[in-house]
Amino acid sequence: MREIKLFSAIILVFSLLFLSCKSENSSYDSETIIDLRDRFYWAECNAHSTPFTADRLQFHKFSTEGMANIRKVAGPEQEFVWLKATFILPKELENKSLGLSISYLHYAEKAWINDTYIGGYGDFPPHTKCAWWGSHFYSIPEPLLKRGERNTILIKVFCQGKSGISDNVILGEHDFIQKQNLSRNFMQTVIYFFAAGGMFFTAILFLMIFIWRIKEREYLSFSLLCIASVIFITPFFGSILPAGITNAISALLFTKLTLCEGLFLMSFFLSSLIIEFVKRREPPVFRAIRFAILILSSLIVLLAPNYKALIRIGPIPFLLSVVQLLMGFALIIKNLAKETGLKNFLVLSASFIPLLVSIALDILIKLVFEKVDYPYISLFGWLVTIIVFIVILSIRYNRALNQNEYLNIKLRREVLKQTRELSKKNSTLTEEIRRAETDLEMASLVQKKFFPYPPKTLRGWDIAVSYSPLDKVSGDMYDFYLDKDNLNGFSLFDVSGHGIAASLVTMLAKNIIFQSFIRNMRNNETVSRTLYEINEEIIEAKGGIENYLTGLMFRFKPFDKNDDCVVEMANAGHPNPLLYSAKSNICDEIESGDSEEHHGAIGLDFITVSFPQINFTMGEDDILIFYTDGLTESRNRANEMFGKERLKRILKESFAKDAQSIMEDIIDAFQRFTNGVKRDDDITVVVMKRENSINFVEELDDADDFLG
Repeated sequence: MREIKLFSAIILVFSLLFLSCKSENSSYDSETIIDLRDRFYWAECNAHSTPFTADRLQFHKFSTEGMANIRKVAGPEQEFVWLKATFILPKELENKSLGLSISYLHYAEKAWINDTYIGGYGDFPPHTKCAWWGSHFYSIPEPLLKRGERNTILIKVFCQGKSGISDNVILGEHDFIQKQNLSRNFMQTVIYFFAAGGMFFTAILFLMIFIWRIKEREYLSFSLLCIASVIFITPFFGSILPAGITNAISALLFTKLTLCEGLFLMSFFLSSLIIEFVKRREPPVFRAIRFAILILSSLIVLLAPNYKALIRIGPIPFLLSVVQLLMGFALIIKNLAKETGLKNFLVLSASFIPLLVSIALDILIKLVFEKVDYPYISLFGWLVTIIVFIVILSIRYNRALNQNEYLNIKLRREVLKQTRELSKKNSTLTEEIRRAETDLEMASLVQKKFFPYPPKTLRGWDIAVSYSPLDKVSGDMYDFYLDKDNLNGFSLFDVSGHGIAASLVTMLAKNIIFQSFIRNMRNNETVSRTLYEINEEIIEAKGGIENYLTGLMFRFKPFDKNDDCVVEMANAGHPNPLLYSAKSNICDEIESGDSEEHHGAIGLDFITVSFPQINFTMGEDDILIFYTDGLTESRNRANEMFGKERLKRILKESFAKDAQSIMEDIIDAFQRFTNGVKRDDDITVVVMKRENSINFVEELDDADDFLG
């Protein structure tokens, strides 16, 4: 809350400073400054009208108060108007060159003093160029002025039906007015340039962070959001850009590519940032709708034939951009039920307070008080919101770094501690080693007892398991889920690393996995849902331990009348299993569908995971093989990996054998391939072959009759 109050106070202070600019600029000495705000008259004209023909027009009194004040008197369809003001030189300004400053005049104009052309901003059709938001300054040499007579200023404005002139129009000594104009120009253009520069360098910084931490996509979305903000702000300092840039394309196209496309991209990437901030996977349909909104908004704007048409259709893509943002917040609201959902919602809501406050101030200044020449505070409110996001993302990044640093320091301290203890007990080192080996041997025996052997009689299945730790203990684990002689499910997991640390994690995880499977099977939940629950429980249970798990979980449905079995599978970052089809004699990997891919492992906090369910059917003599990556990634003396293709060939050659014989063929082929090369990981292989489940029941009945 303290940060929210601070940001709001900053916005309020800036607003008061902007509002005070008017009073400061209005306190000029009336003897040296001529205020032209109440001296203007206006008259409608056409594109061919000149100062010499303007005298024939009927001029009307014109008040410069308010936004789009020219439109209010000339109408939305009028393209050109004349503005006229007259003055008599005071004695203090006689024999001096003067300067004329107009803090805001849109869209383009040309100015004359006593029928002599003194300059212009922007260009008239057919080569239309916009004057943008800068303050306009005109030099009036002393010879062009009349002493003791009325001097006439004529300004021809290309208004396109939506123009306005500021009420802050002053005339005075050349050098003084020029300084005042520079000050105004800084507040109206240059300050936006610095804001855009800050956003650009922020974008580069967070792009580099994303490259370093490529899985954290919110850094990429934030970087692209900053780039889109720079594009959107560009017209506000367009008057100080090199002429070659603004002249390269038409003013209409420049407006479309910056103000319009910048806004659409901002809303798209902001919505993406919101979704990725809460670590929620965006549904493909949701993402497709957001892309469609972005493309549709762009097409609507780019196809507008002229400026007037762009103004008329502008509200449509603007509303679509609002829908884009609401879609992002919809996912946050849907996420409120989760533990971190409310916290993320409050943090994001607080981030937008500076923007909302500045928008309210802009509405007050621009629409209520109609002060056209004041800077848009909303742009600076958005800049403060960007700064808030920088702080939030930096805190997240530092938290992750600090956690890793803490674990590394803790590990180093533990190593040093153990080293000191070992050095003190150097005299009994041999005994300690013997005891450690004995303990490790006991741990190996306990772990092997912890994992079940395949049942000898199992309805419809012939199963073989090969469990081969790299050391005496292993980071691989597997489990059967049985109901008497019926196989309900099977799981295989591989803990990162190997040795004692990995084996302890397997002991911790096995009970969690077993309980989750049984509970979700009874509740008829999917194996995909089971893996998500296992992920959350293991993250909480293991605390700061860095090891993570990859794995496969299978659930086997009851055999149907054709003796087929539907298998439900979910994959948590594990190598894809292989399925041999007896009917087609084809062996393929089991992968997720095109609509959703599996990614992520179990036990990694702050990582987005996806464990989609995959369903397939196994008939009689079909074979399912799955394994840990120690098998396929082992290398021979030529540094070649064993790979999946060799495994497929073995399966095709041995499909007619029973599960144990197929397993022996795999192990023999592996040993011949490695030929004594030391492996560097645990290996677990499981072969599951479908048998006739109907004959199994009949055989049991015959056995019961015989024993009876």
